[in-house]
Amino acid sequence: MARHAFAATIVKIGINPCVAVPPRVSRAFARRGYVPVKGALNHSPIRATLVPVGGGRHRLYLNTEMRTEAGVGVGDRVRVTLEVDTARRKASIPPELTAALRRNRTAARAFAAATPSYRRDILLYLNWLKTPESMQRNVRKVIAYLVRHRGRRRPGRGVPLPRPAGSYPQTGARSGRRPDA
Repeated sequence: MARHAFAATIVKIGINPCVAVPPRVSRAFARRGYVPVKGALNHSPIRATLVPVGGGRHRLYLNTEMRTEAGVGVGDRVRVTLEVDTARRKASIPPELTAALRRNRTAARAFAAATPSYRRDILLYLNWLKTPESMQRNVRKVIAYLVRHRGRRRPGRGVPLPRPAGSYPQTGARSGRRPDA
């Protein structure tokens, strides 16, 4: 596998630290869209995903763990080495979800019938949770969601994963029409 190295300065886009991937490196991966990569940030190993930004270019977001391990921060000049990551990335199933799926056959069937990418979305959603209370609360939401949308391989666009109450603007529009229409 070809390794590609470049130097860049860490910048912040919104609240997210990242580096711009040079066009020659983006072209070398010969892929459009998201590209799973592995490599090094100042000789510290990383696994990440190149995010497309348009025009065939990509951006590499650097999470806190990556920056801490490499001893770098926003504004620092870094050396990045990347190659395509061909290892299968699998999200772990939280034990709370496993137990809940055993108790609810309808939800278990809906989870099994969902597309692999949709199951992965659910697992990533749950694996970001930090406290046992939030895990229990959100597992209940996922189970209710799976039961409500059973029989579909993947709920259609506009049917997001459950979110905490108050996270969506209250427009009153349920059908996609403007509230005043």
